[in-house]
Amino acid sequence: MSNATATDHRWLMQYNIVNLVNQCRRLIRAEFDANLSLTDQALRQKLAHYAGRTRSQGLQRLYGEIRLALIELEGPDQLITPEEPLPVRFYRGQPVDAGEQRKTARPETSAQKNSKPLMYRGRAVAQS
Repeated sequence: MSNATATDHRWLMQYNIVNLVNQCRRLIRAEFDANLSLTDQALRQKLAHYAGRTRSQGLQRLYGEIRLALIELEGPDQLITPEEPLPVRFYRGQPVDAGEQRKTARPETSAQKNSKPLMYRGRAVAQS
């Protein structure tokens, strides 16, 4: 067994971390129907992957506790930047920024409210 492999799994020798990982594995198995092995070389990456995609606050909390325990054990993480940029979203053929869309949508609706009365079955209705 090489020295690099031994240091990669050193974090699994801590009882509290293994306990948290096993709880995460159970939640991942229940939600995603995926079995994670403790001997898998990419276990940390898979835990992070599923913790980022889950709707379960319990799994997110457990993964956060694992990260804190790993920071205490190994020191702070190195920042990992994604290699591919985030995809550009399009709406009707135009690129859309989610932040800009929220900012501009509000004033347009208030301007529309003031310009025309709201009609319902041929009668003007009070706007709230």
